[in-house]
Amino acid sequence: MTLDPRLAVLLTPDRQSVLFATKGVIAMALALYLSMLLQLDRPYWALISAVFLQVRPETGLVIEKGFCQIGGTLVGGAMGLLILAWLLPYPALAIGALTLWIGLNAGASAWVRQANFIYGFAMAGITATLVVVLAIADPANTSSQGIFHIANARVSEIILGAVCATLVSSLLWPVRVSSLLKEHARTALNQTLSYLELELDPAGTHAKRHYQVDTLLQGIFALSDDSSAVLYEGSHGPGRARAATLICHKTLSLVARIRVIGRLMRNHDDLLTPALRDLLDALRTAFQRMRETTSAEQAMKEAQALRQQLREARGEQAEDAPPLQRRFFQVSQNLTSDLILALEANRALHFSHEVQLRPQGLKPYRDLQIAAAVGLRSALVFAIAAGLWVGTASPMAIMLMIMPVMFTILFARLPEPDQVLKRATFSSVLAAPVALFFTLPLLALSNGDFPLLILILGAPLFVGLLAISKRLTLPLGLGFCTPYIILVQPGNAMDFDVARAASNGLAITAGIAIAFLMFRLITPPNGPGLRRRLIRETATDLTLMGTTQPGNINEEGFNARMADRLRWLTICDKALPEAQRHFTDLGLTGLNLGQVSLWIQSRLRTDAPPALIDSAHHWQLALAAAYQACSRGKVDEDFRQQSEKLKLDMEDAGNLAQRDRELIAGALERIALTFERMAFRLTEAQQNRGVTA
Repeated sequence: MTLDPRLAVLLTPDRQSVLFATKGVIAMALALYLSMLLQLDRPYWALISAVFLQVRPETGLVIEKGFCQIGGTLVGGAMGLLILAWLLPYPALAIGALTLWIGLNAGASAWVRQANFIYGFAMAGITATLVVVLAIADPANTSSQGIFHIANARVSEIILGAVCATLVSSLLWPVRVSSLLKEHARTALNQTLSYLELELDPAGTHAKRHYQVDTLLQGIFALSDDSSAVLYEGSHGPGRARAATLICHKTLSLVARIRVIGRLMRNHDDLLTPALRDLLDALRTAFQRMRETTSAEQAMKEAQALRQQLREARGEQAEDAPPLQRRFFQVSQNLTSDLILALEANRALHFSHEVQLRPQGLKPYRDLQIAAAVGLRSALVFAIAAGLWVGTASPMAIMLMIMPVMFTILFARLPEPDQVLKRATFSSVLAAPVALFFTLPLLALSNGDFPLLILILGAPLFVGLLAISKRLTLPLGLGFCTPYIILVQPGNAMDFDVARAASNGLAITAGIAIAFLMFRLITPPNGPGLRRRLIRETATDLTLMGTTQPGNINEEGFNARMADRLRWLTICDKALPEAQRHFTDLGLTGLNLGQVSLWIQSRLRTDAPPALIDSAHHWQLALAAAYQACSRGKVDEDFRQQSEKLKLDMEDAGNLAQRDRELIAGALERIALTFERMAFRLTEAQQNRGVTA
């Protein structure tokens, strides 16, 4: 009988998971010991801090998260003191200010990509909540000295947990981010080669290509997001980070270029000359060999052999070869060059070679409506919990304002956050009986012996950490460990109050359930409005490429902007029926148009007279307008007219060789065909939707 994968994580853990759980228990034991030694009020917050830092065990990621946690804690503590200094006599206003602060931090977290930075925003909101709510809940300590003591204790506990987790991660069985980046890079390159091969596969389907692009983008983002943490792992860190970023950029360029060739093959078979058919066969065969090899060196040899083969084939073209054929040979050569650069960057990751290029990191897409949805969700969860606290005056309601709010911020960028919270709710229910019927009764008999305390407390935490060690069971592990620690509340003055633990368990589970409902009720926009904004911003970038002003965009910068837009367009597509999922294609078309237009502009503006520069500028404006028009299912005839005018102006300018003019003419023809094809597909989808309705 095959064991369920989730049970297998707990019942048959691998060595990596056991080491991860062992390090986590050691980090929490150290944090608890020092907290109790320093007589901190609530040592269990140090344990919770250590748990969250262990979610990603790689040394660089733990150090980066530690810095983010400490920074967020200090900012949150300062904000908590500021709110109390101004609004302590007005508790309702203080709670309102906290609600606003949490909403702002949650909204700001939607504007960053890395999970560690998101965690920093979460800590800024939670620390302020702890300082303000615990001060209001304890009127006897509302003097300036008492308030400062509360803030100092909360900040000290959280920072102590972060420091302990960082030290243990760095000193005991360290796992390096550099190893993780190598794995991410290998995955991203393999997925890229699979996509290159799929685009040229006559039997490939639209659904398969969409799925492969979505998977590929996830691999690129994993590589990009984790590359920032490798900076903390020695002198080779910056070079490895640049290599990882270069792989991301070249992968995006490869996706854009191969789609040009794939679309020609699928939609314009009548335009395929014998030379182009031979080209397609050569590319398909080479990509298959590279994908099947297990050696990076062999893949590099295959890519270099392909480049040489393309050079020879390009030189053997007939003098009267059509411009479109010449352009596609140029695209194929550029594609092979990008592939070789990506493989070179991968080699730099493995052998610590210095990468001279300094590519821009991928930029997060920042949308006010998305940020507002994330901020409103977290603020509502906090407001509901605060209302229950004020209405019932029950200490257990305080727990409603802590973990659920943190989860709404941390899980907001996950693909299915509601399902993650659903699993966390299930495991939080399990935490209560374990704490009530196992841990607390045994601890009551331990007579304050610290080794026995760790043994009893650590056994359930070890199981929870095993779950955290794998992405499949991570929500279950987090949903168990954090409520379990809060229910037990280990420290110097444990009360072993079963009624308190039971009520807190009920509050935490109810809070996570409320957060789950909020994720179902308030979802980030993924409808027509977001799609229009994504297309419009892409068109704006295309417009900027036609100017010589300092604000113009290069290929690297355009790739960096487009990456997260593509991710959001895939999210938009998933919300639509299968027949209407064309917006990922539109995003990829925009990515390719940016690269092609940059190449065209670089050729046109070389020693160009003012008339040609002006014509190139108007052509770029027409390109951006035609892109937006095709996204609405329309063909902008002005683009064809501007393209014809540009061809005439190139002839008159006399600054371009015949070969360059033919390549540009082939690119203009290919772009026009792309617009017509995309407009036809979208119009057809709209008509089918109308018939179905």
